[in-house]
Amino acid sequence: MGSSSKNIEQAQECSYLEWMSLQSQRIPELKQLLAQRRSHGDEDNDSKLRELTGKIIGDFKNYAAKRADLAHRCSSNYYAPTWNSPLENALIWMGGCRPSSFFRLVYALCGSQTEIRVTQFLRNIDGYESS
Repeated sequence: MGSSSKNIEQAQECSYLEWMSLQSQRIPELKQLLAQRRSHGDEDNDSKLRELTGKIIGDFKNYAAKRADLAHRCSSNYYAPTWNSPLENALIWMGGCRPSSFFRLVYALCGSQTEIRVTQFLRNIDGYESS
């Protein structure tokens, strides 16, 4: 299990690094197009900007899809991956994706019977008979 989790974490990190590599390639091009737009203001430049913006959004969608696919196999890395920047971790938390939200969801899905079952389980471990 540990090896599988480590492989998934490596796949997630590779996916992140691939996305960041694409971003670092696209940012200089975006800056150049924005500078040209300010100085010239032609409409041909606007279509190039739209196209580049579409590519950047597509890159993010692909990254998010890969990350979501890998999260189905190991969800713990989804909440606070070690390779995230502080900004990305902050955005995840501000967006409401907190580990505490996951626990509340599990509790809501399992219902209040969870407490009773945990208590019964612990009593059986301690040698007490459940009533």
